[in-house]
Amino acid sequence: MKALRSAKRETSTWTDVTRNVKASAVAEPESLLAGILSQLHRRDTVVTAGKLPLLKTAVESYFPVSIASLHTVACNGSTEECASVAAGMALQSMHSVREPKPVTIALLHDFPSLVGTLKLMESNDLPLLVVVKSEIEPRALTEKRMKSTRIPILPVDAADAVAVCRVMQESLLRARNGWGGSVIHAIAMPGATDSILGMEERLQARGLLQA
Repeated sequence: MKALRSAKRETSTWTDVTRNVKASAVAEPESLLAGILSQLHRRDTVVTAGKLPLLKTAVESYFPVSIASLHTVACNGSTEECASVAAGMALQSMHSVREPKPVTIALLHDFPSLVGTLKLMESNDLPLLVVVKSEIEPRALTEKRMKSTRIPILPVDAADAVAVCRVMQESLLRARNGWGGSVIHAIAMPGATDSILGMEERLQARGLLQA
C-alpha cells in the first residue's frame, strides 16, 4: 500500500494517461488494489477498463519476479464491453487443469448494467470476479440489482483493506472450486479513514504492529 502511495506522487512520469485518469487514480484508496492483488495467484488474469496507472506498481509489489508474473490486460472499450471481454477469457480458462484454478478479475471504474455478463456467469458458473466501483447508492437500487441476478453482489468499503481481502478470499474460493463468480461492489464511503492509517491502527490494536 505504501508503494502505491509513493507511486501517486510520481504522476508527472505517467505517460499516455489523461488528466482525468490521473485524478481518478490518485483519489482511489490504495487498499482496494492492494487487497485485490494480495489474494491473487500468478495464473490469474486481471482485465482493466482502460489503462490503470497504478497497476504496474501494484503487480511489481506482489509479483516481483518478472517471469510468470500476473497476466494483465487493458481493455479500451466501454466498461460493459470490458466486462464481456473478461467473461470470454474466464470461459476459456474453465478448461484449464492446472491448480489452483485460474480466475479472471475485471476491474471496472463504474457499475454498468452487466446484463450480458451476469447471464453468462449464471449459465456457466464462470471463474470471474467483477470489481465495480461507485459512491454510496440508495438502498432501493442495491436491492433491485441483487434481486435481478443469482450472482452474489458483495458490497465492501473500498478504503478497508481487511474487508477487501476477506471478500476476495471468499469470492476466490467460490470461483476456484467451480461454484461460480461474484460481483464485488467497492463503495467509496464518505469520510472514510485513510487506508494506510486505518490498516496501521488495526494492526496495532491486535498487537501486530508497535506504535
